[in-house]
Amino acid sequence: MTIRPSRCSLRTSSGNHMPLPLKDLAKLNQIIERIQAGRFDANDVDNLLMKLRPYAGRETVFFEVANFVAHSDARDRGLAQQSITSFVDSIQYFREYVSENRPLDLGAPFPAYLYRLFLSQTRLADERHLKDEHKMSRTTLIKKIEANFSIDKKTGTCSLRNNKGGVELFEALRFVTGFIHSRAAFHVNDFHKDLKDVLRVQRVSFDEASWDAQTDRISLAVLCLISNTEFQLADGSQASCKLETENYFRLLSGQRRLPTGKMSSDPSTFGQLVVLGEATVGSTNMVPLRISFPLIDTNLDPHEHCHPTLFLRDHGPDAFAGCKVEIINFAPDMSLSADFKLVRTDSIVG
Repeated sequence: MTIRPSRCSLRTSSGNHMPLPLKDLAKLNQIIERIQAGRFDANDVDNLLMKLRPYAGRETVFFEVANFVAHSDARDRGLAQQSITSFVDSIQYFREYVSENRPLDLGAPFPAYLYRLFLSQTRLADERHLKDEHKMSRTTLIKKIEANFSIDKKTGTCSLRNNKGGVELFEALRFVTGFIHSRAAFHVNDFHKDLKDVLRVQRVSFDEASWDAQTDRISLAVLCLISNTEFQLADGSQASCKLETENYFRLLSGQRRLPTGKMSSDPSTFGQLVVLGEATVGSTNMVPLRISFPLIDTNLDPHEHCHPTLFLRDHGPDAFAGCKVEIINFAPDMSLSADFKLVRTDSIVG
């Protein structure tokens, strides 16, 4: 089987239609009034999430984000955790099989993480191509995977069930694991859509135009809540989140040499603010590999939303000889200033 990187998708479900208690509704109205007037802080966003969390659909982005507030310890479920696990599994597969030119024998027991990989990559596969080439939908292939394989939790392996399998299934699995990419678990805009849906279902009044005017500030508060959050993966290892930009530096002058030997003046911008997921990929007889990848996307420009003190300029390392570079000095814990600029928490505490 060969491999090239695939994409990630997201589904939502309707929320809890149980009505809000009158006391909570009154508190929510006060929070919403402050937000719409632009006189709020990150604590108001924190309280908003906590008040509405019990009424959100369990597979919505809003519920996922609200869980970052509700669970201060390492979490072991949710869309972000699924995205991290899927990416770690794909990199482990690439290291152990693709880069080593090692064939995967489905007729013998194989590592259980590959079963997760089959399922996650099927959910991300091109539906039209899967139907055209293999005469089955994503749903059909998922059912076949679940019906044809069994997991042995004691040995951590997966095996074909008796008299199961077949050429059609194996060819479909070769297809879905042939294109493995990473994509953010969700965009912060998805959170805002779900938040409005919960407010409407609960008949909480808000002014659309006034609310939308504060969207970026709400997003910044959400990013601060999520940064430095930890996750527990299926194998018991830890993953974490941190606030970053799409490019961790930008060139102000000069050119750098790429691994290909070509000279480049890119990146000239930081890109947008993102939340990165970080995890360690452990592979048999290989040195552990630390990886990072986009977990939450935004349209937020760091120059507009980061405090000026975060930007540092210097001459680049040896690989960037002759270049002047700029970086953003993020910390694991980030906060918001009174004028809603991102600042390091350690710069305002103590």
